[in-house]
Amino acid sequence: MPDDRLVERTISGLHESLIQSLPQLSRDTPVLDLGCGTGAWLERLATHGFTNLYGVDRDSTQFKTHKATFLPANLDYDDLFLDKEFGLITAIEVVEHLENPGRLFYAVNSHLAEDGYFLLTTPNIHSVSCRLKFLLASKLASFDEKGDPTHIYPVLLNALDKILPRYSLQIVEKWGYPEKGSLIYRPSTQLIANFLALILPNDTPGDTLCLLIQKVK
Repeated sequence: MPDDRLVERTISGLHESLIQSLPQLSRDTPVLDLGCGTGAWLERLATHGFTNLYGVDRDSTQFKTHKATFLPANLDYDDLFLDKEFGLITAIEVVEHLENPGRLFYAVNSHLAEDGYFLLTTPNIHSVSCRLKFLLASKLASFDEKGDPTHIYPVLLNALDKILPRYSLQIVEKWGYPEKGSLIYRPSTQLIANFLALILPNDTPGDTLCLLIQKVK
């Protein structure tokens, strides 16, 4: 498990689940984590044998792991001056905080190896539970007054399908976490959502949307 000093700024269990969902990669594959925060995700990768780890964030004071190289940058505005390609780039709960998400995809396109993967996670606005809340209150879960006040960009899959090709990127796999139930909605909301899921499309349930993306040749 990661060092107890490293705060995982995600819903409970997400990092552990993502480790199990990674594609088959050599443990010396260069890995870049964008918006790395405390370094908790990089620490977990190191615990699972990955040895070539880099993290990018604008605040170096919160970065606590000694198992990765830190690079300061503001993902909204700065270029990443890295003379390196990565077999895996990750952005765990990052894109929803950005004013300029296109800059994130530009950075990925610039530094992702041809056979590499980009793992992106963000609050899932496509679940029946989220759609139910929007129907009843015209508010998106995780983006309303009860959510993180720094969440400003909800990811709509239809829009992402149009944006990613501009950066030669393509979604190859998508799933939700957790697979069943919810960690953020009230039991009453989840009960109604479970009933609605029997009659409404619910291709991506779960509180968190997880996307595995590759560069298009």
